[in-house]
Amino acid sequence: MQQKTVEQGTFDDHGEARPDSGPGARRNRELRLTQIILAARQTFQEDGYAGFATRSVAARVGITLGNLQYYFRTKEELLRAALQTHIGQIVSDYTAIARQSGVSAARRCSVLLERIFHDINETDLPKFLFEVRAFAQHEPYAAELVDDMYAEYRGTFAKLLSELHPTLTNEQSLARASVLVAQTSGLMIFAYYGGDSDKDYAEFVRMTGRSVKMIVGLSPQTLENEARLHGSRNRQAYGKSSAQVGVFDAEKHVQHRLFELSMRHTGQDALFYSRPTVQGKRREVKVNEIVSSAANLLAAEGYANFTLARVAKELGILPSALQNYFPTHDDLLRSTIDAIMKAYLDRYAEMGKPSGKPALERLCGIVDNALEEARDSRVCRFLFEIIALAQHSDITLELLRRLYPAYRAIYVDLLREIDSSATARECHARATLIAAQMEGATILMFGSQKQRPDMDRVFELMRAITIRIAHGNIGAKGAA
Repeated sequence: MQQKTVEQGTFDDHGEARPDSGPGARRNRELRLTQIILAARQTFQEDGYAGFATRSVAARVGITLGNLQYYFRTKEELLRAALQTHIGQIVSDYTAIARQSGVSAARRCSVLLERIFHDINETDLPKFLFEVRAFAQHEPYAAELVDDMYAEYRGTFAKLLSELHPTLTNEQSLARASVLVAQTSGLMIFAYYGGDSDKDYAEFVRMTGRSVKMIVGLSPQTLENEARLHGSRNRQAYGKSSAQVGVFDAEKHVQHRLFELSMRHTGQDALFYSRPTVQGKRREVKVNEIVSSAANLLAAEGYANFTLARVAKELGILPSALQNYFPTHDDLLRSTIDAIMKAYLDRYAEMGKPSGKPALERLCGIVDNALEEARDSRVCRFLFEIIALAQHSDITLELLRRLYPAYRAIYVDLLREIDSSATARECHARATLIAAQMEGATILMFGSQKQRPDMDRVFELMRAITIRIAHGNIGAKGAA
């Protein structure tokens, strides 16, 4: 598609299109095309998929909209080319490292991991991935690109692991590779929204590096035995029959009142939700209904369609009626995200608090629950949307920077019980690593149709690795 447009003409000194005039003109066209695609990717990251506009891309390049349309007739053509180019470059770079000839598998794996850590911490790759994962929920071509990327990403690690451990089956290599992808993806989230000090974040990165090396280096027998052992124990203690109600079950939201709402107005006056009257109870039920519908809508249709009018239509009421509860879009957005956050935090805080169960068992209960939630596509889509939206919405950014530290604090308290000899910074880093792994599990939905990992096996590995992290056993003892 791009090559066809390149052969049609070039630009003069004023940026206007004119006929082809030789090799120099062809080079100029190629340069211009590269500039446009780069500007499109930057605009996509900064303005989001909802705000992406060809006019903004043209302005960034310094040409007219008509000139840009000479290369790309529609917004979809331009965005498709920009995403395909950038994703293709990511895959190509990582694959080239993994397939470098004359270099040992261990060295290639180490260099690849170093490159991934560099891209997470030193480039804008996370911002691009945050946005494209959300966009992929709404555009089939984007979904295919992202699926291909993650399938290739997992496959690259799986091939390296099979070289390092020839006795691993394909399924075992893919499962271990999936855990690596989850951990590095979770690292991106906490890099942006964890709210760590420089020293705390540096310790977290170091801990993640050790954990990744452990996953790569542990002998097949050691890790597989631990995964089976802990997976069997956890299934007995926290099987699906005892799982709690999913947060995204809208009807059970109201029935079980999962949303203990403590919402705030974005202006000066507080909104009133809970009153000790029949009218107050009715209002509370209605607020729960609105927030539940809004959360499901945000997950299903994305932040671009999250408006008062759209939510009101979903509820079958007039926008003016909805405004009796949430006067503005920001009120509804804040309350919806806050309610979902509180539902999860309350659940995990309750599961983690001291009880008759050992701390490690309570930790595994939370991990099991979080992993089961990651199987729910609505949970994944909601997470992708709010993480992308946080790049464009101060309200969402504020809430995420409050959510992730609070979520991590639950793990910190449990780790202090499990390993009293660990320093505060070690507990903090370990807790961040566990929380990041849980958040990264949602990424495993991508590429599953092209290269399906055994999710039960993957989650068993994650549980086993979580227990190692909890005990501070993150060395490669038993490595091949």
